[in-house]
Amino acid sequence: MAHAPPDTSSEAEEKRAEFFTIHELLHRPELAVFYTDMLLNSPTTIGESVERVDLSSSAAHNYAKILQQLGAAEQLDETRERAHLWEAKPVAGTWNGAEPIGPVLIAVYGAIELDDDIELFVERHGKAKLGSAIAQTIEYLRGNTSRRGAADALGVPAVEGIAITQAIEKIVYLLKDLDPAVPADEFEVSLPDRALEDAPYTQE
Repeated sequence: MAHAPPDTSSEAEEKRAEFFTIHELLHRPELAVFYTDMLLNSPTTIGESVERVDLSSSAAHNYAKILQQLGAAEQLDETRERAHLWEAKPVAGTWNGAEPIGPVLIAVYGAIELDDDIELFVERHGKAKLGSAIAQTIEYLRGNTSRRGAADALGVPAVEGIAITQAIEKIVYLLKDLDPAVPADEFEVSLPDRALEDAPYTQE
């Protein structure tokens, strides 16, 4: 059987670029954390990100260059206190051609080492189940299920389902307007500002 010729169109190249960008962010938690901080606070300086995220200045500058190479961030011409401003762009793609991947998923996976409940959930159930937990948390925020219902759908004890949805919902809420895959206009559950203060990310 003859093989189809490789697709070298600009659209195909763009999809490949999306794949490699998402792959890098999902496999490098510190890079995902730095990207999420920059996205939430754009435009921002690298120094300001260092103050919000537990990274060295050299590591932050290196991550900024990586994000720039991936097309996920760019250095602007403007400065603040003599430091260049940077702006991150929402990264989006699909898994298996159907399941959306965006800033929320990247941020949650980056937070595995920042949030004890997320870390414990992954230790017990794996990273694939964490993706399902994100989907169930969004369904909870849409008013389509309860926390216990989310736990049942995930096949985990109620106490774990409640804990993981509470941890994830803070991240979802911070990024809901930056992720096209999140139906924020359908949310029926709101979070008070004090709840967001406990989120693993800061939006100034």
